[in-house]
Amino acid sequence: MSSDNVDLRFLGEKMQQVQSDLRQVRADQLRQESEQVRTQDRLSHVEEKVDRLEGKVDRLEARVEGGFKAVDNSFKAVEARFEQVFQTMATNTRVMLEAIKGKLGS
Repeated sequence: MSSDNVDLRFLGEKMQQVQSDLRQVRADQLRQESEQVRTQDRLSHVEEKVDRLEGKVDRLEARVEGGFKAVDNSFKAVEARFEQVFQTMATNTRVMLEAIKGKLGS
C-alpha cells in the first residue's frame, strides 16, 4: 500500500506541474494577443497616416498640374501676342516699303 501512495503523490505533483505550465501558456497567450492588438492598432494608425499623406500628395499634384496648365496657357497667350505684333510689324513694313516705292516712282 505504501507504494500506491507514492505513485499518487507523484501523479499529483505532475498534475500540479501541468496545471502550472498550462497557466503559464495561457498567460503567454494573453500577452501575445494583447501585443497583437497593440500592433494592429499601430498598423491602423500608420494606414490612416498613409491615407492622409496620399490625399495631400494627390491634392498637391492637382495644384501643380493646374499651375503648369495656367503657365502653359499664359505662354500660349504671350506667343499669340508676339505673333500678332510680328504680323503687325510685317504689315507696317510692307506699307512703308510701298509708300517708299511710290515716292521713288513719282
